[in-house]
This record gives sequence, C-alpha cells and structure tokens, in this order.
Amino acid sequence: MHRKTRFLLMLLIAQASCLAAGLVVHTRQQIILAQTSAGNHSVRDSILIGANIFVWTFGLQATVAWILITRLYGKHEEQEGQSRDEVYLRTQQLIRTRDAVIFGLAKLAESRDPDTGHHLERIAAYSTRLATAIRRHPKYREQISAGYVSSIGINSALHDIGKVGIPDNVLLKPGRLTEDEIAIMRLHPRIGADCIEQIQRRLGESIFLQQAREIALYHHERWDGTGYPFGLHSEEIPLSARIVTIADVYDALTSRRVYKEPYSHKISVEKIKQGAGRHFDPHLVDIFLSIESQFEEIAISLRAPDESSPSRNNQGEDRVEDLMTEEAGDLIEAVTSVIAGSPGYHVLP
Repeated sequence: MHRKTRFLLMLLIAQASCLAAGLVVHTRQQIILAQTSAGNHSVRDSILIGANIFVWTFGLQATVAWILITRLYGKHEEQEGQSRDEVYLRTQQLIRTRDAVIFGLAKLAESRDPDTGHHLERIAAYSTRLATAIRRHPKYREQISAGYVSSIGINSALHDIGKVGIPDNVLLKPGRLTEDEIAIMRLHPRIGADCIEQIQRRLGESIFLQQAREIALYHHERWDGTGYPFGLHSEEIPLSARIVTIADVYDALTSRRVYKEPYSHKISVEKIKQGAGRHFDPHLVDIFLSIESQFEEIAISLRAPDESSPSRNNQGEDRVEDLMTEEAGDLIEAVTSVIAGSPGYHVLP
C-alpha cells in the first residue's frame, strides 16, 4: 500500500476512534446527570457537558494526530537522510568514474609516445597548485571556485587529446617538421575540442566539459596574440587555458627529451618569467613565481625513473646548443615545441 494512502487510512481510523470515544463520554455524562437530577439539568449543565465532550474529543484527536504526524515526520526525515547519503555516494562514485575515464583517455593518447614519463600526472598537479594560488588572489576570487580548482586538475590531462588524430609520420617524426607538417600538427587543438564537443552533444551542456574543451582548444594561444589556432589576445584566452599553458611549458622545460637534457628548475622559472606578457599572462606568471618552489617539489616527486640519467643522443645535444644561441623569447618558443612532453610532439608556433 502506498505510504500516503496508509497514513490517511490510519488517520481516518484514529478520527473515528476519537469520535466514538467522544460519544461514550457524552453518553456517560448524560447518564450521570440523569441519575443526579432525574434528567432536569440546567443550561449550565448542558454547557458543561458540551465542553467536556469537546475537550475529550478534541484532546484525543489532537493527541493521536500528533503521534501519527510525528512518527510520519520522523520516518520521512530518516528516509530523506538515507536518500541524501545514497545520492552523495552515487555522486562520488560517478565523479570518480568520470575522472578515471578522462585520465584513461588522456593516457591512451599519450601512450603513442613511450617517453613521456609521468607527464599527465605532473600537468594535473601543476595546474591544480597554480589554480589554488590564483584563487586566493583578489582579482580572480570571483572567477575561481573550489570546484573549478578540482576540475582543472582532471581536465588539464586532456589538453593534447587531439593528437590522437595526428598521423604518426608527423607526430613521431624525430627531425624538424616541414611547413606542411607544422600545419597538420596545429590541427590538434581543434581535433581535441571537436572530440569533447561530441561528448557534450551526447551528455548535454556541462561546465566541467566546457572547461575541458577550452583547455584543449586554447592552450596554444599566446598572450601577445601570436598563438594558434585563433590568435586570441590577452584575456580573450580563457583563464583555464592560460593556467594550463604555464604548467605545460614548465613541464616541457624541466623534463628530459631525446634531443635535450632537462633544464634546471631555476632556469625554467627564469624562462617563464621572460615569457610574461609575450607567451604567458603576466599576472599569472607573478602568481606562479610566488609558488614556484611547489612546482619544483612536484617535479622531483613525480619524476620518471629514467629522467635522472643524462641523454647521450648527439642530435639532442646539438639541438640544445642551437636553442641556446637564440633570443630568450624564441628559446621559450622552441622549447615549447615539446609541450606535450615527447620527442615526437613538435608543436611549433
């Protein structure tokens, strides 16, 4: 039987019982009056009889109704509490599943290059730390919530998901890319964004997926407007993409590649500092500089086992020497050609 129907039936039975009790009280009062005055009672006596009947009947009904309603309310509260707990657990399970699937997709894309180490884990950690610090800044306090910080750590892993659509002969080419190959490589932000958009069409609009799409599509834009694919300028670039860009470049600088040794933390920080206002949002660079020691801790704790051994690739050593002869800004530009963290990822400007 439905809960509401059962409650109404119980209430009707209780009401009927109370009325019956009231009738019994009325009858007894009538008998008592008849015995004491042979039925010749006054108006005052009638009023007293009516008052007694009302008090007994109303009192019984109110008491029973209160007991029933209290029990029903208690059960309702208990069921609501259980329902909230179940919803919370289901939500947490869905979030964990979502995050695991997203990270799995990113790892699948990254698996095309075996030399990336813990790149995605580091990017997620860098992005989360930087977003946390930015959230404390008065300028960004209204833009960044705790949920934003949490989601950017997961979504940052999808920044190069579009590279699954780049042919191996371009993606894994060990030498310099031709202009045509560069044009092909520059398609990966659009490919990644289109992939995430297809997911949105199936699941519906989502702030979480919107952030993932922004990161994938805009993380190669530059503060001075010379990036791609759209050449966006300054704050036209979404904040999430500006955050991940700094995290991504720092990882590219501090990681060993087949053609270069890792730059030290100090040198990497200096190069990002030099790129403020050109490649990076200068406000975010200032915040990055205030927590750069945390980046170093992450780099050390999540360093791949083989990244401590020096590279013996002559081509790589020559390439580093070539880079060192360029101007500071161009040096950053060239180093970020490995922004996804592998020798085959030539993301040139």
